[in-house]
Amino acid sequence: MASVGGNIDNSATYSETSTNPILNGTTSSSILLSNGEETGNNAVILFLSFAILEACLCKMIFYKLLKYKIPIPFTVVILILGFIIGMIVMQIKHVDNNFLRGEIQFSHINPHLIYYIFLPLLIFNSAFNGHFHIVKQQLISAILLAGPGVFIATGIIALCSIYMFSGYEWNWITGLLFGSILSATDPVAVVALLHDSGASKSLASLIDSESLLNDGSAFVLSLIFNNILVKGDHSAKNIVIQIVKYTIGGPAFGFVCGLISVFLLNRINNELEVEITLTFGISYLVFYVADAELGVSAVLALVVMGLYMAKHKYCISSNVQLPLASVWQISIYFINILIFTVTGLIVAESFIGTASHIEAKDFGYSLLLYLMIHLGRILTIIVLYPLIKWSGVNLNWKECIILIWSGLRGSMALILVLIIYLDSRIDIITRDRFLFHVSMIVLLTLVINGTSSKFLVHLLGLHKGTKESQAILIQALEHMKLATSKQLIRMKDDVKFKDVDWNLLQQYLPEKLLEELDEEQDTDIHRQLTQTVSTNNDQQETSQNINFQTSFTPSIYQINLSTDLNTNENKSSNNRQVGSNLTHKQGSTSVRRLSVMPIVNTVVRDQQESKHCKNIRDEMIIRLLTAMSIDYEKQWYLGMLRRKTLDILIKSVEQAKQKCSLELHWKLITEKFKMSIFLQYLLKLDQFSIINKFTSKQIFEHLTLITELTLGKLN
Repeated sequence: MASVGGNIDNSATYSETSTNPILNGTTSSSILLSNGEETGNNAVILFLSFAILEACLCKMIFYKLLKYKIPIPFTVVILILGFIIGMIVMQIKHVDNNFLRGEIQFSHINPHLIYYIFLPLLIFNSAFNGHFHIVKQQLISAILLAGPGVFIATGIIALCSIYMFSGYEWNWITGLLFGSILSATDPVAVVALLHDSGASKSLASLIDSESLLNDGSAFVLSLIFNNILVKGDHSAKNIVIQIVKYTIGGPAFGFVCGLISVFLLNRINNELEVEITLTFGISYLVFYVADAELGVSAVLALVVMGLYMAKHKYCISSNVQLPLASVWQISIYFINILIFTVTGLIVAESFIGTASHIEAKDFGYSLLLYLMIHLGRILTIIVLYPLIKWSGVNLNWKECIILIWSGLRGSMALILVLIIYLDSRIDIITRDRFLFHVSMIVLLTLVINGTSSKFLVHLLGLHKGTKESQAILIQALEHMKLATSKQLIRMKDDVKFKDVDWNLLQQYLPEKLLEELDEEQDTDIHRQLTQTVSTNNDQQETSQNINFQTSFTPSIYQINLSTDLNTNENKSSNNRQVGSNLTHKQGSTSVRRLSVMPIVNTVVRDQQESKHCKNIRDEMIIRLLTAMSIDYEKQWYLGMLRRKTLDILIKSVEQAKQKCSLELHWKLITEKFKMSIFLQYLLKLDQFSIINKFTSKQIFEHLTLITELTLGKLN
């Protein structure tokens, strides 16, 4: 079998299999393996099907019956159930059935298989289905956290294990190897929570990007320190060569593979099975070639390839985009069930299998290590915060707390420690302690941090968004509510709808759904909406007897996006103009009625109000540009735009969103109207007939692009 990482010597990997209490099942359940050897492998299917059905049942109970009342992420639930099953099976003696055989076989899966089967899909999915333009903005910050951040975490954990674990007598190499294993974060539970709760996409993307990159960093460090420990290779030259080889060779290979993949997919049109299968096949092939054949970082190679394909995601045909997303979503759901079930089983068995070398004080050491990991995370954020801010990522103190609390340890740490555990050249007592402490940290971080993350997000108010986004959301919901009410009135007067069950229909209206959303997310949007509607109704009743002479405050539907917020005089004149259009003339019997809630006062009185107006304006522009990008994609799905045209439009939208400028969006589009220097030079070579044909083709292509860009923008 090819070594993981390309350079790990596995010649002694299985030499101690007969004496390994975890890998060969010489625990209390070993009788089952010896008596049922023929049916043991088949029994894995029984336990596998049980694990999947159990996970689906738990999801139904937690998210349908309990309505999110228990704030436990789904992956943590699966981990806890796997841990409980593992502890129960380890205590059962002299019982012979297929379910227990399957559990034992499943829990003894080789870590190299976990590495090769599960990891490629998890990494590629996170990279390919991420928001590339958000990741691009945060790439420097993610590299800082995954580079210097991993070194800081490794050093702190090494210091803790060397100087605080009395009796271990670990040297620096052993401590650094232990620290490198625990330096990789796996915040899958926290990221899913941030996405579900409506928190900042940039924060969730930063945490996710960090975990993608630091998996590769942690693996490189653990490989280097493992080689030093078992081979005594202390040569600085070899260490530097290995670091350069992994950190540069992996991304370079991934970039080349990304170019080839996009080139191939661009030449396939609406082949559903082929395009979906290719994404899976490419993921495994690139991972294997990078790891086993080239000896570079497979994780970093797959990350770079996935990000490059995410940048050019329209290489996937329009009719394949949605099915592809669905297939990957189901695949990752299935993989998460398996990997967290295996994690729970391995953690349970590590407690029993290492019992001969683990004492009561070791539990105290694990708790101390848990605290030191968080102290190290705090120190990492404090040290790197100025550089993160310099890179353009502005995190407030609330987001920094979530970033600190998101440093969970999961599957990557377990894979690394199990690979180390298989190496018989390391002392068995050291390996037992490695496995025990890593298992404890995985259990503690996933259960404590993963479970409390939702409470922390709600406590800090990050699930509600900014005040400006909340205001715009409330106004949009009010607009929907008023439109729905008018439509219902018309429907009730229509004889065609006389048999409609209006009480049943009420359960599916936006207001009812909003109440359920508030209950799930612990928000008060419906209450704010009710207060807004009540306030507007009072204003409408009062307006019948009061002649409005005060300046009118326009809503987001009426504000002029081109208003110069830095010139108070222009704002006042625009304000009066809008007010004159919406209010009745003096002496007129008509009554002005507000259709939406006024939220912006364009008469700026002080700096704070000016900032609030600017934030509102920026939020509106971002939402408008987002709607435009969705419309561009819709035109592409309908065959009105080509891939190249869509790519230009989407890129211009994303750049305009960064600057909060509608003008920039149009400016970037019009830049494509100009002929390239190459095409201008070809026009001068009109005396060559062969060149003329090529020039005519390029001119036609350029005119087609201009036409599509113009029509796409106007539509």
